Amino acid sequence: MKKKVLITYAPYGSGHKSMAQNIYNYFVENSDYEIKILDIAKYSNFLGKFTIKAFDLIIKKRFHKTFNFIYDIANNKVACLNQMKNMKRLFDNDKLRTEIVEFNPDIVISTHFAGSNITSYYNKLGLTQAKIVTVVTDFVTHNYWYKDHQNQDAFIVANDIVKNVMIKKGVDTAKIYAFGLPFDRKKMDNVAPKEEIYLKYNVDSTKKTYLFFGGGSAGSIANYDYFKALIKKNYPINLLFVSGKNKELEEKCRRLVVQEHLSNVTVLGFVNDVYSLLNISDIVITKPGGATLTECIDMRVPMILIPGNGGPEKYNAKYIVNKKYGAKVITAWGMCRIVKKTLNNPSLISKWQNNLAKNTKNESTRKILELTNKLLDK
Repeated sequence: MKKKVLITYAPYGSGHKSMAQNIYNYFVENSDYEIKILDIAKYSNFLGKFTIKAFDLIIKKRFHKTFNFIYDIANNKVACLNQMKNMKRLFDNDKLRTEIVEFNPDIVISTHFAGSNITSYYNKLGLTQAKIVTVVTDFVTHNYWYKDHQNQDAFIVANDIVKNVMIKKGVDTAKIYAFGLPFDRKKMDNVAPKEEIYLKYNVDSTKKTYLFFGGGSAGSIANYDYFKALIKKNYPINLLFVSGKNKELEEKCRRLVVQEHLSNVTVLGFVNDVYSLLNISDIVITKPGGATLTECIDMRVPMILIPGNGGPEKYNAKYIVNKKYGAKVITAWGMCRIVKKTLNNPSLISKWQNNLAKNTKNESTRKILELTNKLLDK
């Protein structure tokens, strides 16, 4: 009888879902497990759905100061005392119980702590007897990720820095694996040649290409001011702007491009071929989300980081700057200044690229499968 793997996520930002999907895809192609992927928020009650809507609003309107305050004030043992109660209150209900209990997983791999917490709760009730693997999806951790560490079997983290922080917080070192964040290597390895991508997006291969991610799958209208400031400079570059699923942002940016009569700027909505765009990019301008940074690091594309949603993203940005993989800016003016600097001093891009090249290939999904085999004694 096949052993069962349940992969869970919650859509607080696009990274949790994309990393869960990367794990799912790899397991489907490289194992004989019965595998299911589950958005636990799909089964949440009104309060759970409200928190997701509120998070989406923070992304779209970029209320990062508010999120910073909430994130920091919750990052201590006292604030986490009622964590399990909160997770139960937001997500536990008959529909979710039925979904998980009927599948009866041997192991649950979760890219959001809510999935791990709910599974731990069901284990305590005797409804399930699943191993629990938690994937911490940023370059920093938070008490909410490891508060229940005694009842979990493994933690996947981005690097040894995060691992060492968790060890200091009391998590068993034997449970922590610095594999890097789950990455879809197959898509990267199978990316089309640059010449085809240049042709597809009508990009001038003689100019440097700057890829601007407009704020995750939802997009952020706050990025319009950054986009506007950059195209007003009329630098001799190719600019590809990805607005995500935010139609308001996409249409506003398209109108501006037409108004300014720009042929070197392309506005895209939600895209599925991110790796193709990265393959032709010299620089990525983005907020510091864990999934996007992981893709940029592995594809050796330097980053100019604009303000994100706050919370873990401010620590993600510090990691990138400390490693000298790119630069962090606060204002639209600062972003334009760095872009100009990279144009006037190409060696700066080369230095960032050389630092990125020191990283080994990201094999996180393969290593997670190997760990799963080990935990299930296979």
